[in-house]
Amino acid sequence: MKVINYILGILFLLNINCCVNQKKKDEEQIKDTVTKYWKAVKENKVEECLNLFEDVENYKGGVQSDIYFLHKNYDKINPNDILLKNIRVKDTVVMFSQNKQKYVQYIIKKENDSNCLKKPLIITFMFYKPVGYNKIFNRTILQNHIGWVQ
Repeated sequence: MKVINYILGILFLLNINCCVNQKKKDEEQIKDTVTKYWKAVKENKVEECLNLFEDVENYKGGVQSDIYFLHKNYDKINPNDILLKNIRVKDTVVMFSQNKQKYVQYIIKKENDSNCLKKPLIITFMFYKPVGYNKIFNRTILQNHIGWVQ
């Protein structure tokens, strides 16, 4: 009986270890995808950015406009590549508990806006495991970017 309990204990610990390792691998893959995206935006490599999105064929225009905006304002949005150093992966549930997704979100406040008249720029990358964490699942990553630069 002790042998069976001992074996079950070892199997339980191995199972926990595998789950923790898988979560770390998933987060590393997401961080790698976000890093590739920012580097491609900085170098204005539109095709590389498009390849990081899931099923982008029907949404190329919208995705390209986001890439153009981010490239044009890269120095204001990401000075000294600070966003690459602050990649935090978070969990979310969309509509159903089985529909778990992960996301990386940046909220960038406008400098020299002491009255808080401008809404902050919000950049959100969504990831969905069935699609793969090497693909960005949402096609519109920008919010409040219209008028943010002015």
